[in-house]
Amino acid sequence: MTSKSAWQTDVAAALEGFERLVILGVGNISRGDDAAGVRCAELLASRLPRRSARLKVLNAGDVPENFTGKIRLCEPSHVLIIDAMLGGSRPGTVRLVDRTRIADEEVSTHRIPLARLVEFLEATVGCKVIVLGIEPRSLEPGRPTTAAVEAAARRVAAFVAGLAARRLRSSSASGHKCS
Repeated sequence: MTSKSAWQTDVAAALEGFERLVILGVGNISRGDDAAGVRCAELLASRLPRRSARLKVLNAGDVPENFTGKIRLCEPSHVLIIDAMLGGSRPGTVRLVDRTRIADEEVSTHRIPLARLVEFLEATVGCKVIVLGIEPRSLEPGRPTTAAVEAAARRVAAFVAGLAARRLRSSSASGHKCS
């Protein structure tokens, strides 16, 4: 058995004990590696139960703010946002992002800065928000997703799917409206 990498340990700890989880894949598929979060959402949707009272996977594209109503309906205890995040690392590097270090920029590949979305969800939904970033190589319009980011998306999806499935099997917590 291989040991967990730092990001896997961090994600497992951050999601420990979740009762209801929403996974939000964010990104723009026409901007190269910015598709990382969207790709994770696609892979997770194919690996996890489609209808679960305790788990919802949403592919938010580049307008995650349009999904806040769906998130609120699920009344999640945790929201995991997956997105491409520039951090100066090797392309395909995965890391848990400290929410206080997310740039509150006015211009991004999303309609609103991700930092504002995190604040909004925590304030209005009352959930714990975790941001998982995948280092992109290129965010150029019209470029395909690079092999390094595609491989990272597959690693993230496999790990998060396994973690969520184990939690859903091991807990008998009551369900909610998240379907």
